[in-house]
Amino acid sequence: MASRTFPLVRGRKMRVTRLDGCGRPQYGDCNQVVTEGFVSVGLTANVTEGESITVTNANGKTCVSDTPCAEFNGYSAELTFCNVDPELFAMLSGQEQVIDANGDVVGFRMSQDKSGCDYGFALEVWAGVPGQVCSNDPNAQGAYGYILLPFMQGGVLGDFTIENAAINFSITGAGSKAGSTWGVGPYDVTMQANNQPGPLLKPIARGDHLHVQYTEVAPPDDTDGCFPVLNPEHTAITDFTATPAGLTVTVAPTPSTPSPTTEPLVVLWGDGSHTFVNTAGPITHAYSAAGTYKVTVQRGRSSVTKDVTVATP
Repeated sequence: MASRTFPLVRGRKMRVTRLDGCGRPQYGDCNQVVTEGFVSVGLTANVTEGESITVTNANGKTCVSDTPCAEFNGYSAELTFCNVDPELFAMLSGQEQVIDANGDVVGFRMSQDKSGCDYGFALEVWAGVPGQVCSNDPNAQGAYGYILLPFMQGGVLGDFTIENAAINFSITGAGSKAGSTWGVGPYDVTMQANNQPGPLLKPIARGDHLHVQYTEVAPPDDTDGCFPVLNPEHTAITDFTATPAGLTVTVAPTPSTPSPTTEPLVVLWGDGSHTFVNTAGPITHAYSAAGTYKVTVQRGRSSVTKDVTVATP
């Protein structure tokens, strides 16, 4: 068994996934955010130093000496951002979002009435790996360091100063916890034995606070605000039909059962928008301009992409 060593430089991408208070991923709409708009991620190890015992005899010589091992209790995190992403900040702190008259998220609040024990989040960060050459695997997408903290709690908005300079917001006070139920995770982050991207090869144990590895699976694209998280156990998509009618297209997934009410899906329309589908009925979308768009339908861990052309009636 070979061992790969690799340097890590620069934070490339961050993904935050909403968890409940017990560390379980929350499936459904608006439960993850992917961004490159962060300045730094600072992790501080929390360690309890054991009490040393030393006894000397009547002659002044040490007759008993015992120094216990230090006890690791997790990490404290401070996250600094260069952009204000209200949905991300609300997810990290468990706070309320501010909604405008159009139903868009335009801000967030900090309230002492919100308990940090009622929510959680998982934190993934991708770093660059300079000088590393990808394997001969045709599906290799690059060389990255993948860092996962599977269960975090307790983030609050840190100190900030409003002055004639850029305002950087930080989330502080968050700490990693034992008891994660992340398992292998809901995302494809490693290359599998079949040379296809897939989840972690070994589930996160309940005592794991940190996972670091080399991967050739590229980080996800930035999300425009929050994005759905799909249950990886749900039925795979094998195909879909797309029926254009003017600038509108209707999509029907295969298999069509179970219905989206029990196994939701996501349609990415290729124009920067997406639809989270958890109700029965036609799945339609109206484009603003004629053209050919790459439409992707996702359910479970699967996805199917096709080119769809729409034209002005």
